[in-house]
Amino acid sequence: MNLKALVSQHQQGFKQKVMQTLSAKHSMSMEQVVEEHGDVITRYVQEKYKGIEQAVSKILEFKRPVVLSIRRDPCSDDVCMICERDQPNIKELQRLYGDRVVFYEIYDSSSEGALYHVIHQGEGEKLLPLTAIIHKGEVKRYWSGRPVEVEEYRQYLDPLLV
Repeated sequence: MNLKALVSQHQQGFKQKVMQTLSAKHSMSMEQVVEEHGDVITRYVQEKYKGIEQAVSKILEFKRPVVLSIRRDPCSDDVCMICERDQPNIKELQRLYGDRVVFYEIYDSSSEGALYHVIHQGEGEKLLPLTAIIHKGEVKRYWSGRPVEVEEYRQYLDPLLV
């Protein structure tokens, strides 16, 4: 799954939903919505995706494999027990791989946290954390809603480092 393509596809789907909502709310055709509100909708969608695009740009700069972790903000009042259980596994990966792998963490409360919805493809419940292995712009594997064992991460990371 190409990360840029996933963002573009998600963004287009979101834009379509905004236009459909305006169409239904104001009893307008889709053509009327585009004609009367197209520029505003485009700016709105661009603003909504700004954080996501910044995070993706940063991830794409790395030449090494990236372990992306989207988790609950530790300063939040709500503690995500699954996120907390996954942290020792991420720390062990950092110890094992050092600077051969980039570890990129995003909190769900940030605008970049919406990247969760772009990567999560709808299988299973949408639960934190979401961890993904990304290399050369491709999402090689992602997991959500459960801690991932070190060996499972290694199945996907080791072949990328040969």
